[in-house]
Amino acid sequence: MTHRRRHLLLPIAAAALLVAAPATARPSSVGLTMPRRLAQGDLVNITAVARPARPTACTLAIRYADGQMQPNIPAAGGSKGRVKWRFRIMGNAAPGRATVTASCRGAGVAQRTALVVGSVIPARIVVEKTGFSIRNYPWGNGVASYGVILKNASPSEDALNVYTLVNFVGPDNHLVGSAGTTLQGIPAGQQFALGGDLTFPASVPQIARLEVVVQIQKRQPRTLKLPTITNLYIEPSILDPSYVGAVDGEVANDEPRLILQNTQLSAVVFDGGGNILGGGTGFSLGSLPPSAREFFKIQGGFSAVPMSRASSAMVSAIGNYQSP
Repeated sequence: MTHRRRHLLLPIAAAALLVAAPATARPSSVGLTMPRRLAQGDLVNITAVARPARPTACTLAIRYADGQMQPNIPAAGGSKGRVKWRFRIMGNAAPGRATVTASCRGAGVAQRTALVVGSVIPARIVVEKTGFSIRNYPWGNGVASYGVILKNASPSEDALNVYTLVNFVGPDNHLVGSAGTTLQGIPAGQQFALGGDLTFPASVPQIARLEVVVQIQKRQPRTLKLPTITNLYIEPSILDPSYVGAVDGEVANDEPRLILQNTQLSAVVFDGGGNILGGGTGFSLGSLPPSAREFFKIQGGFSAVPMSRASSAMVSAIGNYQSP
């Protein structure tokens, strides 16, 4: 009787273990909630969810495309299996695929990838340098030639329809004149030489400085094309060789698949020390196929710039392109 009962109890005990096993086995896992794109320098929120939900501690690591690791991400804990991090992506994080790894004690490891992109810095125009020259004519009126070096400080956005107001400020801080210009655009990260002149009905009032106001009407990702400017030459005036008459040069179309229809030109003239003496504007109206070039002569705006002091020039060009 006893021997038979022993054999009968063994299958029953084994069956009980099989039934109890699914009830006690609780699979562990880790989930990650995070953006698919990470921008350089941006604040980011990443959440790890450990299952089953219980107090846990997790670590987070980010390896960028160049192998560099995101520094200073502390270990974190959560009372219900949810652990959060908030930090700033490295400003010099390598663009490309980054690997994000979360490891939670007792729950496991989760790994995902995210695309790191360069941060978009809005187009912003800064005034780097200004200067002017004045000339009073014997017949009573006068002219002021001015030059301004502008720069688009954004490496990733073009500034379009840029309105520039140049105020001529007297010694008493009152304005004695203003000149406004709308530029088609200033490419991302580029300088622009803005030149021009302002005629006065009488002698030019005393001018202490220039005051420049810039407004950007539109912005776009960096796509604005620049014609190539070479072989600049400062030419004296035919009527009065003691003053600058023109800035000559060549404009070339380096776009392999586009025709350069026309070009907006603007020039600034410097003395030997790099100080601005004045500037002028002009156009190149020739239609240039790829690899073609054209001579230009900018004549407007230099009549107050002394030829004896003119040492060099900078010309900026914005082209209008079309497909052939």
